[in-house]
Amino acid sequence: MHPSRSRRPARSAAAALFACGLLASCAANPGPPPLVEPDEPRVSTTTPAPAEPRTDRTQVQVGVDPVRGGFNPHLAADDSATVQAIADLTLPSAYTAGKRDDDLLVAVSTLPTSPAAQTVRYVIAPEAQWSDGTPISGADFVYLWRGMVSTPGTLNPAGYRAIASIRVSGHGGRVVDVDFERPVAQRHELFAHLLPSHLFAPDASDFAYALRHTVPASAGRFLMDDVGRARGSIVLNRNDRYWGKHPAGVDILTLTAARDTTQTADQLRSGQLAFADVTPQETTTEVFGLVPGVEVGEESSSRMLGVVVSATSGLDQTLREEVRSLIDVPLLAHIAARRSTNLAVAPNDYAPGEKAVPGLNARTTPLRVGADAMDPAAAAAARTLVDTLNGAGVEAKLVSTDVTTLAGRSLPKNEVDLAVVWQNDAAALTALAGRVACPPTTLRAGNLSGLCTVGNQALAERILAGGVGLREARGLVADAETRAAVWVPIMRETRLTANTGHWPGGVKDAARWRPADTVKPTTTKENP
Repeated sequence: MHPSRSRRPARSAAAALFACGLLASCAANPGPPPLVEPDEPRVSTTTPAPAEPRTDRTQVQVGVDPVRGGFNPHLAADDSATVQAIADLTLPSAYTAGKRDDDLLVAVSTLPTSPAAQTVRYVIAPEAQWSDGTPISGADFVYLWRGMVSTPGTLNPAGYRAIASIRVSGHGGRVVDVDFERPVAQRHELFAHLLPSHLFAPDASDFAYALRHTVPASAGRFLMDDVGRARGSIVLNRNDRYWGKHPAGVDILTLTAARDTTQTADQLRSGQLAFADVTPQETTTEVFGLVPGVEVGEESSSRMLGVVVSATSGLDQTLREEVRSLIDVPLLAHIAARRSTNLAVAPNDYAPGEKAVPGLNARTTPLRVGADAMDPAAAAAARTLVDTLNGAGVEAKLVSTDVTTLAGRSLPKNEVDLAVVWQNDAAALTALAGRVACPPTTLRAGNLSGLCTVGNQALAERILAGGVGLREARGLVADAETRAAVWVPIMRETRLTANTGHWPGGVKDAARWRPADTVKPTTTKENP
């Protein structure tokens, strides 16, 4: 969907100052992968410089979707636009937008003499540190790798599963050699949003809940200061320990839960909010468009809500096709989104109708449809699907759970037949490879259906090796999932932004915001 824009006259300077006021967050389950420890212990060698007293602080408040789970950007259970934006602002990545982060890494190279299929060396900048003063090291790379391959419901695990070992060396463990057992061409898609491993279990056994309540240490331009779930606010402060170029220009970024279109519009109108990035309601575009000085934008994300049909719970090819024939995609999209506008319904060549489903009608056990009870869209679509199946004479029942349980127990143990979930739809080649690669038998990540074929595994390895471009890979993966009837897309996530005109990009780009460039500077003294 192409972005659409509507503009209104610029609002008053007083309102702008209010928004930016000056003011006083198919293998068995493997054990921990092998690691060669660094020669020297990992200790903090950085002494923080005393902070100069501030006489003024700039604050920007933005409206976002509420965070319902945790803050781990690598988990499907936590995945949302808000969580990904927070991760971009607080957690370090080897590559950003396909380019090496030169603040974090001083070099990335492929070692030509390695006995492994491929070895990539990352050299961490000596100044790179977490907000608590602990240096960033290879242990952070290892923790992310271990978590990605041993935790159910991780996003884009295929590239990490191709890693055989990680060797850490050099002063402070800042040289990281990653040995791949098979080539991965898209290395820039790996090691994004590193986590502070020194605060967690070395074997990453806590990966599923390590960021459940907060991001405890940052190595981005902001750090998480406060999470107020009851009041719906997350406060990010500028990270004064950030060592890189271009620190944040805003001292305090407050993310406020935008639950109601009218209330959010009033906050934009009054200047209480400078920016909003939200899932639209029925009238959001029209209401936001009437606010003076607000530019409204619409875009589709890479997240797709759909139905996973298990290939391991007893539904053969014929039964899976019968299930697919009963899924009313436009109806499920409409009910899941609770709107008819700004709705990106997935194309569907298998529209339901008066079709015979002899195999399903002959089953003596009900179809079990799982969904995350905390996800309003997925839960609503799942309830509607159950009603649709029962209405067609196919007995079905709802299994309310959470995404981590679906991926770690319900699907691997064949306790559900269908799952209504969000999946990352072809944003990265490693994600596409994971959709068709054979998953571990004891957990599901990437390939939730559990389908494992020689042809699909070969396709996954071909994608990882760089033998297929992004556009072609999307088509090949979609064809494989369609032929096997294991994935029925329902709708793509649509987002609306409301920008008062001073804030480029989105919330994830808040580190680039410079209030002084757009608002006349004013200084107020803090109380002693």
